[in-house]
Amino acid sequence: MKVGTDELTDRQREILRLIVRHYVLTANPVGSRYLSRVSSLGLSDATTRNVMADLEYLGYVDHPHTSAGRMPTDKGYRLYVDDLMSREHITSAERKAVARSLATAVTAEDVLEASTDILATLSRQLSMVLLPSLEEGVLERVEIAQLSSNRLLVVLAASSGRVRTVTLETDSSLGQSKLDELRVLLNERLAGRSFREIKTTFRERMSDLSEHDRSTLRLFIDAPEKLFEESGAERVKISGARNILVQPEFQRRDLASDEEFQSIIELIDNEEVVIHVLERSGGVSVADPPGGIAIRIGSELEERNMTGYSLICTRYQIGGERGIIGLIGPKRMDYGRIAPLVEYVAQAMSGVLATK
Repeated sequence: MKVGTDELTDRQREILRLIVRHYVLTANPVGSRYLSRVSSLGLSDATTRNVMADLEYLGYVDHPHTSAGRMPTDKGYRLYVDDLMSREHITSAERKAVARSLATAVTAEDVLEASTDILATLSRQLSMVLLPSLEEGVLERVEIAQLSSNRLLVVLAASSGRVRTVTLETDSSLGQSKLDELRVLLNERLAGRSFREIKTTFRERMSDLSEHDRSTLRLFIDAPEKLFEESGAERVKISGARNILVQPEFQRRDLASDEEFQSIIELIDNEEVVIHVLERSGGVSVADPPGGIAIRIGSELEERNMTGYSLICTRYQIGGERGIIGLIGPKRMDYGRIAPLVEYVAQAMSGVLATK
């Protein structure tokens, strides 16, 4: 979605770059007098005003309310991200912070939690990790444990390292020999197949069993959806909600509408919205290989109530599958600093996950 720059002169590009940088740092529209002082172009206030007027006519900046200052539009941000932005390097302190955070992770689940938390801490934005859909994964093994006389814990281990646990209620107590029989039957029939295939063909795969075996597996035959369907909460991890709420956009009501405020609250509370934003608006697919960064700005998110926000995300590797890690923040966030940070955390977590 790259914006062409042929229509802009070098002078216009420099003024646009300064407007974006000022707005990123202050959340305040910038005026011609300030720009004429900080610009290296040596322009007068009047000439700078004319350049700003041209940029507004072309759709790169706008002026809020009656303010004489200008602020970037989505088109202006897009040009800045694509052509005017300088990408910063990850600092030594940031590298050490990521390494320390991931060093204490024991399981794949720990890695995902730690990655989300450290990205939120370093970026000071709302960080999120989307796990690959369980449907696309392959079942590696099934384990069953007795929790009480009428409750079973079923553990489904995927080849990616993901583990799903489900609690089932039974009508009567099952002995250890019965549980072992269940485990062997399930692993023989299901291990090595995708969760999607298992969910749609479970009953068919058990249809040729003896009545005794079917009776043993009745609990599972009657509830395959509960076993093999995951909720949105199981796929999404979110960290840094407070980072969003302390942004000037929420401290100053002139910068965010009630709808935008409600949308970010809904995003924090509703995992299905997060999945939609990351998968459909993020510009990356979990089917694509890792690497590369996607930046979606305002209206590019295709969410009516999130036009005041931007998304930066990329892919990470977990086993043979791919998930998405990213963050959401105000459109004026520091893309040049944060985009490399998202990439670095994704690479680091992929490396650690490969050892789990």
